[in-house]
Amino acid sequence: MKKLLLSFLLVTGLTAVAQEIKFKKDKISIDGTEVAILDKEKVNYKILTLDSRPIFSIERKSALMSDGSTLYWSVLTDLSNSKTNEVVDYGKDQGLSFQRTIVASVCNDKYKFISAAGIDEKGVLEFINGTPTDIEKVIADANQKTVDQLKVEQDAMAALNIKVTNGIIYQKQEVLKENGMVQDYVKIGDVVKKNITYMPNWPPSLVYMVNSIFTVVDNNNREQTKYRELGGWYATKTGYTNPTTGKNIKDEVITADNKYFPLKGTLTDTEKIKLSVQKGDKDLLEKQLVAKLLFNGYKFEAMK
Repeated sequence: MKKLLLSFLLVTGLTAVAQEIKFKKDKISIDGTEVAILDKEKVNYKILTLDSRPIFSIERKSALMSDGSTLYWSVLTDLSNSKTNEVVDYGKDQGLSFQRTIVASVCNDKYKFISAAGIDEKGVLEFINGTPTDIEKVIADANQKTVDQLKVEQDAMAALNIKVTNGIIYQKQEVLKENGMVQDYVKIGDVVKKNITYMPNWPPSLVYMVNSIFTVVDNNNREQTKYRELGGWYATKTGYTNPTTGKNIKDEVITADNKYFPLKGTLTDTEKIKLSVQKGDKDLLEKQLVAKLLFNGYKFEAMK
């Protein structure tokens, strides 16, 4: 797991882009062809033709989503009549270049308002003056989908009679007691919190690591306790992006077999109510993490 995260740090910023966006002073080039002028005024970016005729402007917005990701969108304004419409940002990661990010939001597979052929004036102005995009509904629908998925995962864990208490993962199983076979909770794993330093002179990252705990009999017929890592959630604010998923690594479960599933570290009170979890549940994050792994087919050796 440590080597896996370190590989993310080394490939950050190498995500392929659909079109090559470059700037020479205020000139925008797409795939080597100058196509427009970018004129910045505070947080508003105006798109002008090469002969300096203003067409539309772009203002970038963002919202934190329930799955821990950030939704970006842009407000486009028709500079001839001040009408506006909004586009969800489907642009590829442009690293630390905010200018390229602005252009990528209207230069991608979904919206090709700027391309190597120039500005699609007719297309962009028809969009801006057409049916308004309901961004609030886009956000609400995405958040509800996340909460619904979390509920399904919690239900899947409950169906397996698995619970998490104080970082210990238990499953209710039939076990032999003095009075015969009874139903009781058996320890099958744990969630361990630890600080890991991935590179010298870097601050450590808090990691929630999920382990399967089981016993094996050695050659001397003695039981040995074994641990196997299933996956982890990194409570780090490094801002590094997983090049495979395009998401920040702090918003994902990273499994030992190099798979990734979205997971936010905190839930709002409204989301907790929808999930029917108890207020102040200190094991909620651990439960989310274990439920996510179980739902996606990961097993603990001691499960029955």
